[in-house]
Amino acid sequence: MKDRELNGFLDKGTFFKGDITFKNLLRIDGKMNGTVRSEETLIIGEDADVEGDVFVGICIINGKFKGKIEAKHKIEIHPKAIVEGEIKTPVLEVKEGGVFNGNCIMTKNIKEQKTKNKK
Repeated sequence: MKDRELNGFLDKGTFFKGDITFKNLLRIDGKMNGTVRSEETLIIGEDADVEGDVFVGICIINGKFKGKIEAKHKIEIHPKAIVEGEIKTPVLEVKEGGVFNGNCIMTKNIKEQKTKNKK
């Protein structure tokens, strides 16, 4: 992530309702209700409370999330995270202390799919 530029930031005390599309990296530390779309990385900070649908490349969760997440590459649920809903991803990492209540569908990795299609 060092080579990625922070493209957007919703800080504590911020409430956003609606749809967000971004490039590079977005971090949410406030409250959000809506849809997030990107091929890149979304970070849900420790103080965040996000509800809605998320369609991203990578999702890193440290706060609260309720809804649906589809990540093309990976979802990380960190120790203070609470996730409720449905997730779909090829890689799911739940760190000790992290909470996930819901359904998970494990998909094939995008890289693996491209390799198989070339054969």
